[in-house]
Amino acid sequence: MRLAGLVGLAWAALLVAAPEPAAAIDLHAYWDDRCQSCHGDAGPFARRTLVLRDGRLVGRHHVDDLATFLRSHVLADDLVTPVTAMLAAQVATPPRYAEHCRSCHGAAAAFVRGSLVDRDGVLVARASGRPVADVLTRHGGLAPADQAVVVQTLARVRREVGG
Repeated sequence: MRLAGLVGLAWAALLVAAPEPAAAIDLHAYWDDRCQSCHGDAGPFARRTLVLRDGRLVGRHHVDDLATFLRSHVLADDLVTPVTAMLAAQVATPPRYAEHCRSCHGAAAAFVRGSLVDRDGVLVARASGRPVADVLTRHGGLAPADQAVVVQTLARVRREVGG
């Protein structure tokens, strides 16, 4: 993975760790309900229209102040930071889940909600109780680096859906 990608992943991880709104909200369900009809799925939208520049998420048309635009674009004030973090993480993360897993397991958020649980900070498959990292060593045919990206992606999505 290139240095810029690693820096982006580190930056996105810090954003995701930002304080959440008072009540945990499923950011993916929110996006699907409020944004998807115009913008499509969040990951492809973010990768197509947004970039990380000097540690900031910027859009093509909203380079100077994306947060102000988001506030005026039907996004509640308490959701600007977590939605921005979600989109930044999607920009910074290679779409390995979408490329290798989605065709069988569906959208990452739905898969996480239905099939994965967090056990003491470890993401595990609900059905088998095995850590996802272990499952991926024998499932999906991913290279080890891609396995790590998928595990990190699923763990992030778990936090984003309120898990």
